[in-house]
Amino acid sequence: MDTFAFWLPLILLFVSALTGTALKRRARDHCLKKFQKSKVIIPNGEGNWERGTLRVFAQGIELAYGKIRSESWGKVESLVLHPSEVDKIAYLLRPAPSPDTRAGVEWEKELTRIRTPSFIDRIVRANLNFYNMLRDAFGQASQAILGAISKDSSMGKVKNADKRATEIGSGLTDLVPNAWEPILEKYRGHQVVVERKTKDGIVKEAGVLEDYSAKFLLVREVIVRDRQLLDHLEKNGAAQESKNDFLYARFNAVVRHTVSKS
Repeated sequence: MDTFAFWLPLILLFVSALTGTALKRRARDHCLKKFQKSKVIIPNGEGNWERGTLRVFAQGIELAYGKIRSESWGKVESLVLHPSEVDKIAYLLRPAPSPDTRAGVEWEKELTRIRTPSFIDRIVRANLNFYNMLRDAFGQASQAILGAISKDSSMGKVKNADKRATEIGSGLTDLVPNAWEPILEKYRGHQVVVERKTKDGIVKEAGVLEDYSAKFLLVREVIVRDRQLLDHLEKNGAAQESKNDFLYARFNAVVRHTVSKS
């Protein structure tokens, strides 16, 4: 019995640490995840842009180059950006595929579903919004339950047991998107105008609002109005009026207007 009492708190702490690690590995921004494995363009902050296939991780992102680059320090195949660097990215752009390709057809289907969500999509979203409204209550309840378990068992004798229980409770609530905002929710699937800051001043670009998170606005079918970015796209073969998907960083962009359907 004494042996069991000795090992039980250690086992519980090991399980809690393992659970916490697993939760952190899955805690990725849900808007950023929608660009996973997509070819994107991001500004590097020095007046130029980086291109590659996006890989999203819980702690940062990776941009895999299409071709290996020969640099003075060796051959490189990707660019790694850590969380503090990701937080400074003003936007991520995903060029729209050609409409006469399979990817283009899928892209159009996605847009149709965004504009006219099915009954099931509406129910799922409504449940998610309801959870987000009560998220704090759920979080406090889960932490209270885990805290009670840790105190009522021999785990309570272990140092930092309460801290581990709190981390698990926080991790459980962080797995679900929590940026519910009534005004943005109302206009999901509608055309909006995003206002963002550039080196040349304020730029306004219109597109279809698909989703949002605490850090990003996901807007589809955007025609670029930023002169510098537009010049870069045209130099790489894009048409001036081509439509793109944008992840706007919310520290730099806001939904400023809604667009009339008529």
